[in-house]
Amino acid sequence: MPKYELMYIIGNLSSDNEIPKIIEEVKRDITELGGSVLKHEDLGKKRLSYPIKKVRNANYILVRFEAEPSGAKELEKKMRANQEVIRYLILNIEDALRRTEKDRLVRSKMKPRTEPDTGRPQAGKAKPAAAKRPAAKKIEIDLDAEIEKALETDELK
Repeated sequence: MPKYELMYIIGNLSSDNEIPKIIEEVKRDITELGGSVLKHEDLGKKRLSYPIKKVRNANYILVRFEAEPSGAKELEKKMRANQEVIRYLILNIEDALRRTEKDRLVRSKMKPRTEPDTGRPQAGKAKPAAAKRPAAKKIEIDLDAEIEKALETDELK
């Protein structure tokens, strides 16, 4: 059986006493659909980045489970119908690992961008190094002497 990961968010409109009941209901749904819960984590209450259904704080729950693909589809339907769950995501772990590995291989075969004039690898959009600029002349001025000279002129008197 494939392994899945389910992350769902319960809005704070549900009281703290109702949350364990909702969690048990989701676990029961998984077992009724022929799956088995491998790991369950209550990640706690966190502030959302943006309001979802006028909710600012929510409880995050992560569940790893095994089920047949048809069972995962049915669980998705049940999660969509659950009014207390404001967001959810079901992910097939093996498929996600395969896609990640494929992306890593594709990225390793890509050529790095090169600078047009040197042929060296380009370091993003960095500004040219200070070594390429001409050295600035250092000007040394005795500031106190210049101030005294300016005060002695007839223009200020």
